[in-house]
Amino acid sequence: MTQNPGRRGFLLGGAVLGAGALVTACTSNEPAAQASAPAAATSAAAAAGGNEAPGDKVVIGFSAPAADHGWIAAIAKNAADAAKQYSDVELKAVEPTNDINQQISAVESLIQAKVNVLVILP
Repeated sequence: MTQNPGRRGFLLGGAVLGAGALVTACTSNEPAAQASAPAAATSAAAAAGGNEAPGDKVVIGFSAPAADHGWIAAIAKNAADAAKQYSDVELKAVEPTNDINQQISAVESLIQAKVNVLVILP
């Protein structure tokens, strides 16, 4: 009886993928001992105020569908709360809607306002 070479290749490929997944799952998540020294230097720089000072103002345009799902409402609230934490960040959120034409118009208004970043949840 002759075996189908396509089937043999499929089974071999599955075995290789399975072995790769096993090896990946068995590796440690602990950082290497050498990596701790540069990380300590980075932590010291951050503690000294290396990245805490306000920088150039960034305006973020935000458009999302209507918050008729809990997770969409949570995303919008978290974005607003995070922006309030930084004096150099301004969040311009447009009226949420489930009408695609209204969302397109809202995004176009953000582009005309020349925001630095657009975050769009279609």
